[in-house]
Amino acid sequence: MSNFSACAVCGDQSSGKHYGVACCDGCSCFFKRSVRRGSTYACIALAGNCVVDKARRNWCPSCRFQRCLVVGMNAAAVQEERGPRNQQVALYRSARRHAPLTQPAPSQTPHTQALHFQILAQILVTCLRQAKANEQFALLDRCQQDAILQVVWSEIFVLRASHWSLDISAMIEGCGDEQLKRLIFEAHQLRADVLELNFLESLILCRKDLAISPEYAVVLVSHSNAALISLARYTLQQSNYMRFGQLLLGLRQLSLKRFDCALSCMFRTVVRDILKSL
Repeated sequence: MSNFSACAVCGDQSSGKHYGVACCDGCSCFFKRSVRRGSTYACIALAGNCVVDKARRNWCPSCRFQRCLVVGMNAAAVQEERGPRNQQVALYRSARRHAPLTQPAPSQTPHTQALHFQILAQILVTCLRQAKANEQFALLDRCQQDAILQVVWSEIFVLRASHWSLDISAMIEGCGDEQLKRLIFEAHQLRADVLELNFLESLILCRKDLAISPEYAVVLVSHSNAALISLARYTLQQSNYMRFGQLLLGLRQLSLKRFDCALSCMFRTVVRDILKSL
């Protein structure tokens, strides 16, 4: 009988438990290095759904790190082992401070709930990096980008997290935040594909009312109109004549519902620091 144990991250042969999860030495070292350096990655495909297996685990650090977090690797254990402070541990400690604001599920311990907050915080980092890479948004100066993201980060997070390539429902459930669960569920009903998500993201990011000057207002209107036209053309090409209106209505509902929940309280304290690091 084979004693083979697969790495929970890439499927290679596990060398034992590392940071709470059975994984190979390669993924263990990658996770430790990423946490200690406070690395933040952007998906090479900007979709967040790259394959992570033995042959392709080095292709996309962002998706590999997300996989490490989703399978339960513990960033705090890296810090306890030794090493300097870093962004991942800071997010973890922030989660521990704010986790008591919600009631954990019966099977959840405060530590497990904090881990779920930590994973969602890393997803937020990835969402903001993707927003920064948005084709139209990337043309704006840094000061205008940051002014916009400090207002709309929650909408970007809900839009992207509700369509995440990996199943993060356990993370949402584990936070014990009923309003967040409702927001994610409602946004998921849009069932947007990759292109639709990109167009909707552009519409969130390019709002005239968030311009810091009249000149930027003109630029944002231009970008917003371009995204609207592209979305309209794309939905018409799919011969779904109701789709354009459905997406805009869903986007409108998303913008009207303030992200007023426990996660908002936690994230609000780190969003500014995250933006400085991007």
